[in-house]
Amino acid sequence: MVTLHYSTTKEDYELYYTFMYWDKKDRKRKRLRNLIKQAIFYLLIISFLFFSKSYSFLGSYSIGIFLFVLVFNLLPFFTGRAQIVKQAESITNDPENESIFMEVTVVATDTDLHLKDKFTQTTTLWAAIIKKIETPTHYYLFINGMQAYLIPKRAFKNNEEKSAFDKILSRNLSLDAELNDFNNS
Repeated sequence: MVTLHYSTTKEDYELYYTFMYWDKKDRKRKRLRNLIKQAIFYLLIISFLFFSKSYSFLGSYSIGIFLFVLVFNLLPFFTGRAQIVKQAESITNDPENESIFMEVTVVATDTDLHLKDKFTQTTTLWAAIIKKIETPTHYYLFINGMQAYLIPKRAFKNNEEKSAFDKILSRNLSLDAELNDFNNS
């Protein structure tokens, strides 16, 4: 049994939110696929205009228009992460979300995970954890595709406590939950 006491900080939540909506590998793959689709689409349009001689009505503006469209479509890849961080900050600064940052007690046993804060108590069987993602600073234990228990590694008093938690996870999480760590982080 491992017992942890901590509060999720704004930084913890912002890291989680940014991870979920920008940094996860599957999100990166989707962005790359979309970029390739857009590039192919614009190349087809430009090819059509060029070979149909319809581009002549644009005259000397055609290169400028092409560059504008290119920059306009690449811009989200350079500013997207910053926008996601701003969204996360807006969530953490909203007074209605203060409950996210309450002190919580987490007790991990061989049968389940207990979480208790000022207003709620939750018991989650290990079988309900569908995915575990470990980052350098956190454990994310997912109960569905979007919701996870955020456990900051700073909550562990020492390496022995962290090792005991790792052993509980390895004994009790399904193989799928453990393997998802490698596929999605």
